Amino acid sequence: MPLTLRLVIHAAVGDQAISASAGRLWFWGLLAVAILLRILAFNAYSAHAPDEIIQYLEQAHRIVFGYGVVPWEFREFIRSWLIPLMLVPPMQLGEWLDPGGQLYLILPRAMVATLNFAPVIAAWVIGRRISLQHAIIGMAVVGVWVESVAFSVQTLSESLGVAALMVAAALLHPQARMRAIVAAGALLALAVLFRFQFGPAAAVFGAMMAGKDRRIWKGLILGGLPVVFAGGLIDLAMGLAPYEWIYTNYRLNIAEGKMQAIAGAGQPIRYLLYLIESWQWALLAIPLLLIKGWRRHPALMSAAIVNLVLHQLIEHKEYRYIWLSMQIFLLLAAFGSVDLMRLVFRRNTESDWATAALAAGWAVVSLLLSLSTVHRDVFRTDNDAARAAAAAMRHPATCGLAVPRRRYWQFGYSLLHENKPVFVLGTDGPVTRWRPERVSAGFNALLTYEGNPPPPAPWRKQSCSGQHLAIERTCLYVRPGGCRIDAANRPYLIQQAMLAAKM
Repeated sequence: MPLTLRLVIHAAVGDQAISASAGRLWFWGLLAVAILLRILAFNAYSAHAPDEIIQYLEQAHRIVFGYGVVPWEFREFIRSWLIPLMLVPPMQLGEWLDPGGQLYLILPRAMVATLNFAPVIAAWVIGRRISLQHAIIGMAVVGVWVESVAFSVQTLSESLGVAALMVAAALLHPQARMRAIVAAGALLALAVLFRFQFGPAAAVFGAMMAGKDRRIWKGLILGGLPVVFAGGLIDLAMGLAPYEWIYTNYRLNIAEGKMQAIAGAGQPIRYLLYLIESWQWALLAIPLLLIKGWRRHPALMSAAIVNLVLHQLIEHKEYRYIWLSMQIFLLLAAFGSVDLMRLVFRRNTESDWATAALAAGWAVVSLLLSLSTVHRDVFRTDNDAARAAAAAMRHPATCGLAVPRRRYWQFGYSLLHENKPVFVLGTDGPVTRWRPERVSAGFNALLTYEGNPPPPAPWRKQSCSGQHLAIERTCLYVRPGGCRIDAANRPYLIQQAMLAAKM
């Protein structure tokens, strides 16, 4: 390195390494920033995937309020009831505290977001075993990275599974006390219970951490068995054989290809395309940092690779399926960025200034990516349509509502929260949202996209909402008169339409 550049770096960073008191300031400061970002990102109506609405919140809503739609996953019993049952207490509490309000929806989603915050603290703990600087940068990356923030506020099995496994990684190390090892075993089992596809990754991670240490093996088994037993009890309580849902899931989704038939198969390079879309130009640097940093935690790296390979072998591909791998890669890349900075600049790289510069670099990259349309419109939907539909359903004059069929999952009763009939209308066939006459006796409110043709008289536009393009902005139309369910419109009821489409 040229002498002049070294002198500039020396002048910028100074000589003082990070003190213990400065380390505490870093921890609490990063914690505050990470919490603030998640508060700003939190949206009770938002969705990354249909699962969090229809499969989790909707099923909890059925238990608490007695009505809701049943998707094919719960008709065929390919899901554990663990997550819906977790959502029941905060949902019920929200209704008690705010009858008829939105707290029933806010509290369960806030509870999950709180649990999903765990990787931020876990990153500090894992990094602290290397150095204080690794802890700071690891926590900074997990705390502010755009995807870490976005996934942490969503009610997804993947997010909960990542949180459980990352905390297990924070607890588990060769010198860990037995109670920490037992807790790690319980969390690894819980991660698999949240998403059984994480099983191979969790097993590889646990086996590599335990190695030939019988004490660790004993602790992991002691911690994991009660969780496995509790998962079986949940199945029995809900009328299933223990873990029957895993076998049924494999049979229907993998052996028979039902998910591919519904959602389509993914391209072999689909995950690479997702990464190009999501990380964009940052994809040029992160793999290089990962190469530098993976040795800091080979067990986590192995778990990430196993999880990625497993999901690559599955036909249907969604980015959230590999979020466990991506979260680990980001953490290890953060460690690699510290190591690379130390290698390149050699002197004075453990000072507050050097650490702040590196953390700021990661934050700027994340900020720039967050401004792209990909992260605003592709990896997360704010669900303005659901808010508009919920407002329409709450109106006393509304006795039935028709909504777009294309995104039926945005209109589950867990979001609309009114026990009134909901109909789904598409854009083709004898009945559409702009030709609803044959079935409109069933509803007197109709929600459609602003870019669609308007329905004829006596329908009149009442309002439009949303901040996206016209094809995504929704407009509410109303007509005078009441509602009557009959043979013509009954097949368009949301539950009947889902049954007919095998959704």
